Amino acid sequence: MNILRKLVVPTILASLILTSCKSNEVAFVIPPEEEGKMQIHTAVQRVFLNGPLDDINLYVRGAEELSRPQDITFTWDEKYQDCTVYLSENRGYINSVATHVTRNRVSFNNLKIGTTYYFYVDTEEDDIIYEDSFTTSSEIIRNMYISGVTNARDLGGYPIEGNKTLNQGVIYRTSKLNDDDEEEVSVRISDRGINTMLNTMKVKTEIDLRRTDNNEVGGLKEGTSVLGNSVKYYQCPMDYAQDYIGGEDNDASLRKVFSILGNKDNYPLFFHCSIGTDRTGYVAHLINAMLGVKEEHLWRDYLFSNFANIGGKRSRSTIENSYPKLIKEQEGKTYQEKATKFLLDKGVKQSELDVIKEMMIPADA
Repeated sequence: MNILRKLVVPTILASLILTSCKSNEVAFVIPPEEEGKMQIHTAVQRVFLNGPLDDINLYVRGAEELSRPQDITFTWDEKYQDCTVYLSENRGYINSVATHVTRNRVSFNNLKIGTTYYFYVDTEEDDIIYEDSFTTSSEIIRNMYISGVTNARDLGGYPIEGNKTLNQGVIYRTSKLNDDDEEEVSVRISDRGINTMLNTMKVKTEIDLRRTDNNEVGGLKEGTSVLGNSVKYYQCPMDYAQDYIGGEDNDASLRKVFSILGNKDNYPLFFHCSIGTDRTGYVAHLINAMLGVKEEHLWRDYLFSNFANIGGKRSRSTIENSYPKLIKEQEGKTYQEKATKFLLDKGVKQSELDVIKEMMIPADA
């Protein structure tokens, strides 16, 4: 076995100069990288994830694509240009992902947060030429890169009571995969993005929250996902009023969403509206609140949409007097209890909530 020199890992900048909305240069100091942890977030994302919630309006405005994670890149000796890299979450490389590279480098993306990965590099001639492991930073949020799609992330990775962390790779939120309002389906997601959703995320089910009465769904019919026949496609249309997602039609769709979430066979799954912010944010808030995610983290997830190209900024004032306020008016000692009561009052079944908990909350050791 020919062991190579230690791989080269790019360093994270210690600070970043950004331009504010008033075109004044503002210096934001990035928190130090965790010892021995690889960072999947970009520098500007880290500023938000570790800073005051309301400061997000200083440097992102929902008008460009900044929501994607950064890659983790490794390089090795230049004489090895044709290699296969195997990546796994376990030392035995069970269910490992193989990547063929024709250069002396590999980039990993869409990694889980707070997770240890094992990898090795081999060539046809020399077998294994390098084997190592690394751990990703545990900073929330797990944002995703899906080519052709903006505003994608995982509902997992958040800490909850009992020293537990919600399972990742189970429920995702995204923006639309096809254009709104078209008579013929116009696909936005690229072939590479489809491959990511099918083979990396392994999604089985798509929940579309866009309206059907005005063809916001862009010509899609129930049961036909742009991802192909292997993915079940459900339409759960909701009105897109930002102040409060209410009304009997929306409540009926909410019940349908949770009936889909209440079936174990539908996982992994994802849901979306058009830009993946308002209706999608409503459903994501309810799911994670019911699971026990802290209010601060719920707000940080909502505001993270400003990193995406969503056509305009969002702030806490956008929704704080709508469904978060209504949840707080429910009976219960904690926000989790109040969110659960909110859902049950809407007609969601306790058995469906129990399935979501089983899928998302790690079992006791």
